[in-house]
Amino acid sequence: MPRVSVVIPTFNCERFIGRTIDSALRQTYRDFEIIVVDDGSTDGTQAVLAQYDNALCCVYQANQGASAARNAALSRANGEFVAYLDADDLWEPTKLARQVEYLDANPACGFVHTEIAVIDESDTVLHARFNQETGRPIPQGECLRDILQRSHIQTLTVLERRQAFDAAGSFDVRLPVAQDYLHWIQVVLEGYEVGYLAEPLGQYRWRAGSLMSSHRRLLEDFAKIYEILLKNYRLEQSHGGEIVQLVKSQLYVNQRQLAYLERLECSGAVARQRLRSLIREWPLRIELYMDMVKSYVCRSGAQTPGINPDLDAKT
Repeated sequence: MPRVSVVIPTFNCERFIGRTIDSALRQTYRDFEIIVVDDGSTDGTQAVLAQYDNALCCVYQANQGASAARNAALSRANGEFVAYLDADDLWEPTKLARQVEYLDANPACGFVHTEIAVIDESDTVLHARFNQETGRPIPQGECLRDILQRSHIQTLTVLERRQAFDAAGSFDVRLPVAQDYLHWIQVVLEGYEVGYLAEPLGQYRWRAGSLMSSHRRLLEDFAKIYEILLKNYRLEQSHGGEIVQLVKSQLYVNQRQLAYLERLECSGAVARQRLRSLIREWPLRIELYMDMVKSYVCRSGAQTPGINPDLDAKT
């Protein structure tokens, strides 16, 4: 059996999928399998995949989203480790070798992620070392508080122990955008540490119009994540009241940011509906009443105090 299962979900990515698969096949570490799940593509994706014959395990399913596609691949995976690669991203040739070596040397880690480069649709490099250039705090080690506050882990850079995946559970199909972020949190909640390599071993392709390019959709998923954590996990019993308050605080911040974006992108009425709910939960927060007033008198691009519309759309 292979030590590494490479999981590639794809949907209408004919333009990029071949190069993505090639970057996996060029790995210097050779003990791996590749499982591609075509999530209902209607373009020429199937014809591209057919060119690889027995180099891949290809699965076709009706369109259900990235979570369902990854879960379908993992139901067929045999590896001790799982590597995630989206259909338009690329790996450096030494990516798997460096990460397998790291996890073998660090048994307490549930997964290891890496620095990343960012490219556009024409392969122009936008960031050679995205984390370093943007000064992003990196979740690593014992990092529950840190990972609850920021989603700075890119899926294509992750190599995860299969036992950590099984302990945390499958990707949540209710989350169209940030299902990976919830999964990383779940791994850390299970007591695993997080590893990090400060080498850009993958290239994330930024595409205008993708799900990840929408701040509002991302925030909606973040809010769902914090609601899921509060509802479905016994956080106070397992990790204490301080962690519960941190999750509640994160939910509050995301909900308020959503109200701000809804005022800009939708209407004041939509924003007010969310603000009323927040006020019922947090009646002593004066800023919420100020936000409510602004929803009636302005709908401009000016930034609301305490709100940052330039949100990070990388997960």
